[in-house]
Amino acid sequence: MKAKASFRLPILAVSMAAFISGCATTSERDSQGPRESLESGQQFTVSCSTTLSPEHRVELDAIDAMMASSDNYAALARLEAMPFETQHHWLRWAQLLGKVEQLEYSEEAYLQVAQMCDSSEAYHGLGVVYVKAGKLAEGIQALADAKSRAPASADIRNDFGIVLMQGGFYGQAAFELRTAYELSGRKDGIGRNMVAAYFLHGGESVLKRIQRELRLDAEVVERGVAFSERFEGGAV
Repeated sequence: MKAKASFRLPILAVSMAAFISGCATTSERDSQGPRESLESGQQFTVSCSTTLSPEHRVELDAIDAMMASSDNYAALARLEAMPFETQHHWLRWAQLLGKVEQLEYSEEAYLQVAQMCDSSEAYHGLGVVYVKAGKLAEGIQALADAKSRAPASADIRNDFGIVLMQGGFYGQAAFELRTAYELSGRKDGIGRNMVAAYFLHGGESVLKRIQRELRLDAEVVERGVAFSERFEGGAV
């Protein structure tokens, strides 16, 4: 009987050790944050909720204030200390990863949010990151996906138009940028971009017609023509 007892005890000890070790591993995996998931190549558990509590607003307003001051590295560190309880948290994170030049991580974060939440904001951010990384064709497609989900977004259509100019698609860019210009309440910055696209697409004759139709200021037209020089030849 003593031999049996001495035989079973080590097995029981090993089983308990394995059980405890397994619990620790499971606990570590369950508590893994988005940064750890990203670095280990695991799928995120993204919250697609867009409902912000008062606490969430305070958190994100603080992050936005830091970003407005270009304290992007500090903003990223502060954000990663928070629980990611809304889609807004995930989108800020993906945006900040891009701002601190972690483009591959930013791309992956935006891609997963886009796929899980079918979010126009995520596709928009993904398109911008693709272009920043030199992936123009992918950027155009992602921005087209963003536009299809939020066709009345001036910001999305403005960025889409600029990227189309980069690709040499001046006519389509002019359409997108005129739409963005009107949606924005005729902001001069978007007007400049629109003028550039029309000038590249049709030259002086088209530009004069657009200036007359929209009653554009001479300064906006001048700035737009100067801006067009960045895109001559396409695929810049």
